[in-house]
Amino acid sequence: MATFVVLAKWTEKSFAAMKDAPGAAEEIKKAVAAMGGQIKGWYLLMGQYDEMCILEAPNAETIAKILIPLSAKYGGKTETMQAFSESEAMALFAGMK
Repeated sequence: MATFVVLAKWTEKSFAAMKDAPGAAEEIKKAVAAMGGQIKGWYLLMGQYDEMCILEAPNAETIAKILIPLSAKYGGKTETMQAFSESEAMALFAGMK
């Protein structure tokens, strides 16, 4: 499984969804799991972004299939980055000449 960091900025639509935050969180967890992903961590942020989610999924296409409908429903604007663990990074560096 690959690891992805998703940074989100909330919109008015996102804030409206917070009225049922527990229900929305459960729906999101189920949607991620149904697509073969897993939420490894979720954080409320102070600053440029409103939240960060760390997801594991088989590939970037799966992340896109998860995020596009959720963004449409909840209105968040996301920035997604693939992350490599220390051991994954060392394996990448080992192949460099």
